[in-house]
Amino acid sequence: MSESATLQQWTGEPRLPEVIHHHYGIKLKEARPVGGVLRLKTDQGTYGLKRVHEREELRWKLLRELAEHISETEWIRIPSPVLTRHQGITVAGRRRKYVLLPWIEGEVKDLRKGNRWAQVARVLARFHSASKGFSPSIRSRGLSHTGKWETIWQDLTQQVHMFKLAADLSAEPEPVDHLWLRQCSYIEGMLETALRYLQKMGGDEVVRSTRGGGEACHCNLHRRNLIWGNGDEVHLIDWNRLILDVRSRELARFLLYAYGRTGSLEPITAILKAYQETAPLEEAEYGLIYAQLLFPHRLLRSLSRIYREQKIPSRLARGHLSSILDQEEKKEGLLREFPEWIQREFNVSIPRVDWLRK
Repeated sequence: MSESATLQQWTGEPRLPEVIHHHYGIKLKEARPVGGVLRLKTDQGTYGLKRVHEREELRWKLLRELAEHISETEWIRIPSPVLTRHQGITVAGRRRKYVLLPWIEGEVKDLRKGNRWAQVARVLARFHSASKGFSPSIRSRGLSHTGKWETIWQDLTQQVHMFKLAADLSAEPEPVDHLWLRQCSYIEGMLETALRYLQKMGGDEVVRSTRGGGEACHCNLHRRNLIWGNGDEVHLIDWNRLILDVRSRELARFLLYAYGRTGSLEPITAILKAYQETAPLEEAEYGLIYAQLLFPHRLLRSLSRIYREQKIPSRLARGHLSSILDQEEKKEGLLREFPEWIQREFNVSIPRVDWLRK
């Protein structure tokens, strides 16, 4: 099978090599799928070709500007989309849009071995520090969350009420509807707890006061988005969830990921101590991290995919939601221990949530 025929089988694009040559002036020699992208060997080096989903183009433009801002520092480098001959960020095939990125050689590793949690935390601290002062030309409500947590969380709470109505009023309820209706009171309680906690901390005014720690978040950190190069150098990849927000949001997500992978506070200790070797946290940021931990982000994303976007088939929806609910339940161990642990490890006092202590 020819290279063009193989590419068409993978992508559905009948003339992708010609599209790439037309827009970038490079000739394709070889291609193969690797971790959700196409690895392209060309006459001008190796690149990654990534599909651009609906409403993602602005985010890739934002990444280009952020990469230029960060390149002026010596903290870190992030992959910047390759511009087309006409200075475009994406190209359109017959079926989809694509972005071309520099290829980063390396491998995916198990973060639970050695001191890898700490190594990633130092890279994350350098990224956040390098993003200080970043002021993009792109203006989009969906990409800028700094100082808008209360509004966003209130909007998401309204969405949950709509999902509840959708399940309750269904003429032919699905198994996922019954499961959701049994659990919705707990989730509504977590939403209220997180919002009240944030307001107790000082709300969006306090969030805005911590912008000095950085302006951007990768927002999708997990082991497959971390490439380990020579000498254990760590590269952050897959930037299609990049947003503008303060670092406490990113740290909360990464701590939750570490806890989910290990069920232990040890990696969380390693992450926060290593992070602060490069970029110390303000006291208020510990409370903001906890507010983010309290908010059930994963569950709301799951409900949105089921009820609003309808991206999960009905036959799979109940199992999907059940799995996410199990993750939320396991998270309670972290939520109970976090305030006391912060006091013990960092001598910082943050408000407790009384019902979680029982």
